[in-house]
Amino acid sequence: MNEVIRLIKPGFRDSFESYWAMHFCSVLETLYEHKQLQFNIKKSIPQEHPRTLANFNAHTEQMFLSRIRNNIYNWGLQYFLCHYLMSAEGKPVFDSLMSEISNNYGFDLKRNFHSYGVFVCGIDSYSGANFLNATTAEIFGYNEKTISNVYEDIKYVDLCFIINRFQGDTLNTAILGEVEGNNAVKLNRENFWNKKSSFCSFGIGVGKIDSDMELVNLRAESGIKTVLTLGSQFDVIEDFKIAIGILETFFSITPNHRLQFVAGQKEVVDIIRYFWDKPITDLIETLRAKVSRVETASIGTNALSVSSVPTIKT
Repeated sequence: MNEVIRLIKPGFRDSFESYWAMHFCSVLETLYEHKQLQFNIKKSIPQEHPRTLANFNAHTEQMFLSRIRNNIYNWGLQYFLCHYLMSAEGKPVFDSLMSEISNNYGFDLKRNFHSYGVFVCGIDSYSGANFLNATTAEIFGYNEKTISNVYEDIKYVDLCFIINRFQGDTLNTAILGEVEGNNAVKLNRENFWNKKSSFCSFGIGVGKIDSDMELVNLRAESGIKTVLTLGSQFDVIEDFKIAIGILETFFSITPNHRLQFVAGQKEVVDIIRYFWDKPITDLIETLRAKVSRVETASIGTNALSVSSVPTIKT
């Protein structure tokens, strides 16, 4: 049985350039990091060729992005949330999730709180797999259970919040959850959670609701799940799709195609144009540097995966 708890309002939008950098960066990270995409930058470009957007376009079929658009809507939400939930606009959403989960389990997740980060988690992602292999935080709600010693049970989990605490308190905490970018209604079904890792505490998805965001608590066999639904008409979700559409135009026509832009878009698109023939990792890192985070989100997110020895910042 589930119950609507309350509607959630986002915080202020501090910079339009940062806002659009967040969207385009998330789409490019999905194309670079997500293994399950039919057209993935790492899989599509032969190893002897530099990994650039120009080479990605040259080694894929025409209109390839339109064929995987719905997959990017779905899996790309994971990468987008990593930036959004650490932004000034998304921080109230993160705080609401933490408060709700805390109330459900009678433990204040903000106790002795120092900092936090949001990570793609799971072996469907190159950087998500690296995260699992490099992180030893204690899983929320389970004494003596860490990410490293329950790897097999959580290797398909989508998202992880890491909370660091001041010295002398409990171990750093990992809060695990599922993401449904195309069909949030699944998250409100008990049988969905019965098939997922029992270590999950929350779910986030996009669905048809009348508001921008709403929270629901659902009782499942493995415990209470806090479900956040983002409205499909919420401007943040629509803008993510607009970013995909602009890149689709660049891949199918030319990156120099003339377009009309809203505030903040042109500056970010000009960066993408400049880096079209340069390493995709340099482009993503440049866009990441444009994305503003709140001060307490100092842990950050996944380090980009590389071909040699992967690293992760925790």
